[in-house]
Amino acid sequence: MIKKLKMILSNPFLIFRFIVCKIKSIYYSKYIDKGSNGKIIITNPYITIKINKSKGSKLIVNGDVVINSHIGGTNPIIITLGVNSTLKIDGDFIIGNGVRLAVSDNAFLYFGGKDIESGSGITADSVIMCYKSITIGKDFLCAWNVFITDSDWHTIDNKQHYANVAIGDHVWIANNSSVLKGSTISDNSIVASLSKISNKLYPPNSMLAGIPAKVIKSNISWSRDI
Repeated sequence: MIKKLKMILSNPFLIFRFIVCKIKSIYYSKYIDKGSNGKIIITNPYITIKINKSKGSKLIVNGDVVINSHIGGTNPIIITLGVNSTLKIDGDFIIGNGVRLAVSDNAFLYFGGKDIESGSGITADSVIMCYKSITIGKDFLCAWNVFITDSDWHTIDNKQHYANVAIGDHVWIANNSSVLKGSTISDNSIVASLSKISNKLYPPNSMLAGIPAKVIKSNISWSRDI
């Protein structure tokens, strides 16, 4: 830590980056509701964050939410909370560039944060749209261009179509996958690239792949770090 601080102080550009990140971190942390014990940490001064909170909405953060840049990306991060909605992050969590989180009126979106892995979070350019309830457990690993939702977002035969989504602890969702309404992905599972999960309960320790996704391997284990 001391060595890193000395390196920053010896380089005017790094000093500028450090100051800007610190100021932005303090500013965006003010969006967190009182009673939380967390904060937002900006690591790239060029990433834009837009947090839109409606009346009665809550942003509860118990841990460090690190705003990260994936391979230099600077697409804006957008967090939109509807009336009386709640976004709760219960531990250290990483949100990458281009991530969009939308929580509708009276809805609840939950992330468990980091536990046994070196990190938990969403890499980049993924979208989570919550109509009623989406819960995601600890040690979540989400790649880029992932879409997660609990609703079709349109009426069919004059009826709304939605069902809660639950993703367990220690789940890895690979790039360009979709998790749709009614899905339950149990603990310690992997969703392979380009897969579609929809309206089904999947057992723990499973490798899921395909459209629609099926269990292609059981009793798996995985780790975030190589």
